[in-house]
Amino acid sequence: MVMEQYFKNLRKKIGHEEIIMPGVAGILFDETHQKVLMEQRGDGEIGWSLVGGMQNLGESAPTSVIREYKEETGIDVKIKALIGVDTNFHHTFPSGDKAQIPMFLFEVERVGGTLIADGDETLSLKFVPLSEQPKMYNKQHQLAIDQISNQVPYGWYF
Repeated sequence: MVMEQYFKNLRKKIGHEEIIMPGVAGILFDETHQKVLMEQRGDGEIGWSLVGGMQNLGESAPTSVIREYKEETGIDVKIKALIGVDTNFHHTFPSGDKAQIPMFLFEVERVGGTLIADGDETLSLKFVPLSEQPKMYNKQHQLAIDQISNQVPYGWYF
């Protein structure tokens, strides 16, 4: 995980203690609306995830997901809708850092750029059928995919 200086400074002061780190993720459907773009992680986490990351200090959640898409996939996106919010997910990173990660999940639409994995945080990218999802790297991203697969109306929260 590329960690913004703000979180690095916090970690210097508190070590691995649990902190709140706001997260964002985006669902990008293919033209059939049956597949979603997923990334194979290269940050020490095992498995696949939705494209997303942490909200940086001074950013809004929508701005953060747009930035994450550009950094990790090379494409430009715009926000179509807020799908849902998960507020009580706790995670321990490979470094031992602990965080509660409230995540804002958006549906996004591609508006430009060239799809290419960054080779750092993202090893590969592929559109995956909702019916054949790979192993997700955490329960929060699995919950998001399950909600989409079950066609839960937008606006859900946990």
